[in-house]
Amino acid sequence: MAKFVYQARNSAGASDSGTLLANDINEASHLLRKDGKIVISLHEAPSLTDETQVAHAPTKKVKRDSIIFFATQLAVMVDTGVPLTEALDSIVEQTDHSGMRAMVLDISEQVKSGVEFSGALEKYPKVFNKLFIALMKASEVSGTMGKMLQRVSEYMEQDRETRKKVKGAMIYPVCMLSFCMLVVVGLLVFVLPRFEKIYAGKGAALPLPTRILLGLSAGILSYWPFILGGLTALCVGGYLYLRTPGGKKFLDWVRINMPIIGSMYRKACLARSLRTMATMISTGVSILEGLAITAQVAGNYFYSNIWLGLSQRVQEGSTLSEQLFQCPLVPRSLSQMIAAGERTGRLATVMERVAGFCEDDLKVAVKTVTQMIEPVMIIMMGLIIGGIAMALLLPVFSVSKMMAK
Repeated sequence: MAKFVYQARNSAGASDSGTLLANDINEASHLLRKDGKIVISLHEAPSLTDETQVAHAPTKKVKRDSIIFFATQLAVMVDTGVPLTEALDSIVEQTDHSGMRAMVLDISEQVKSGVEFSGALEKYPKVFNKLFIALMKASEVSGTMGKMLQRVSEYMEQDRETRKKVKGAMIYPVCMLSFCMLVVVGLLVFVLPRFEKIYAGKGAALPLPTRILLGLSAGILSYWPFILGGLTALCVGGYLYLRTPGGKKFLDWVRINMPIIGSMYRKACLARSLRTMATMISTGVSILEGLAITAQVAGNYFYSNIWLGLSQRVQEGSTLSEQLFQCPLVPRSLSQMIAAGERTGRLATVMERVAGFCEDDLKVAVKTVTQMIEPVMIIMMGLIIGGIAMALLLPVFSVSKMMAK
């Protein structure tokens, strides 16, 4: 006799899984139907050798885009009636990325052995976040896995777009600032030493800006090993500090309080948080669990604290909107909309609308920041490079005036 693994639903519609012994798959199916169960998937249990091979499958980093495609593809197949294990096996066959293939194969084998799909996902916390797993658990109870997978896919798509917008807005100023620093270093190291030879012997007659620049250039050329070592130590120390809880908190504070850019970061955190809450509430997850998961994916220490604090207050009997009105990082208009949703019993619908409003507001903020940063960076570069050029030309003007006299 062989051992078979099954997933089925009983007469009440509840999910049931386990193993049984039978001579062949037909006999196993007959035994399940005899017990009044509707068979979802049925197959022979993998041998110990196969399980060992899967457990030791090579693992590589799985990209976010691959997970979005995985969720979308799985949603379509499950929604059209394909059994979960067959859908997973199909994805394994179509996947080229070795790390992704090994992971999905492992998940498929776990599901075949009787593990719940959400339980199999929990073994990959770096790939599947808490929201993904929570929605899968909810789908296993309600029997709406296809719908939930589609919601997860849409959420991850929107979150990816939000991240892209924020990163895209930051790329331009970072590139411009880096270019400006390279130009300044190039002038100090390669151009100014030549002018120093021209102005040799006229130190007392040189204007103060010119003397400062020449001294700075000479200092860089004389002490560049120490300067380079100091900068390296500063960068390494800063990197290590920012990995500590205190460093992360400081960096999060800087992000949301920077001039011009801070407003964009605040809107990005709000958009991500409210979209997460909207997804959780609209799919039937409890508010307390939704708040806990939102705190984990908020992306900022101070916004995470808001949602954790709300979770404690709601647990004590307070409403969501009452506490939001007391949060300075949440605009009052958003709190009023959420309060209206609570009063009318349409919180899920209102949260969806509020999340969409925040995402639209973020698009405007990104566009505004991009338009404002460009002239600011151009002016900064003009002042720095123009100031160096003027400092180099001031002695020429002084000599011209002396000759004219």
